[in-house]
This record gives sequence, C-alpha cells and structure tokens, in this order.
Amino acid sequence: MGSLMSDNFAVRCTSCEFTWNTQGMADGLRVLGACPKCKGELEFRDAAATAPASAASAQTEVAAAPHLVLGIPRI
Repeated sequence: MGSLMSDNFAVRCTSCEFTWNTQGMADGLRVLGACPKCKGELEFRDAAATAPASAASAQTEVAAAPHLVLGIPRI
C-alpha cells in the first residue's frame, strides 16, 4: 500500500511528519525554527532559503512566539 502523505509540501516535521503546504507557513516556521506541535526538526522543500543564524536574538525569540507567527488557533 502506498503512502497517504504527498511529497508536495512546503515544510514537513521529521518527527511527527505533519506537513504545511503554503509558502506563508514556511516563512513563519523558519522564524520558529522547530515544529510547533512536537518541537521536532523541520524539513523545508526549498532548503536554499534558510533563516540567518546571526539574526537570532532575545528580541527575535520573544517576537517568534507561535501564536504571534501562526495566528490565534481557531476552535
């Protein structure tokens, strides 16, 4: 039986295998640097555009809270 997961993704978590399919989500997840669901490592479809390591500061980490980057969850 084939896999139900598609290889057509913008970002995929290597731990929980959750995928995000839009470039906007990929940009937000680059800021976070980890999966917001399980804190696992992220695999980007286009690995060329990565976040610069020198930009990581205390101010950036505070502004990168998941609810600020991804929006308030809908219930």
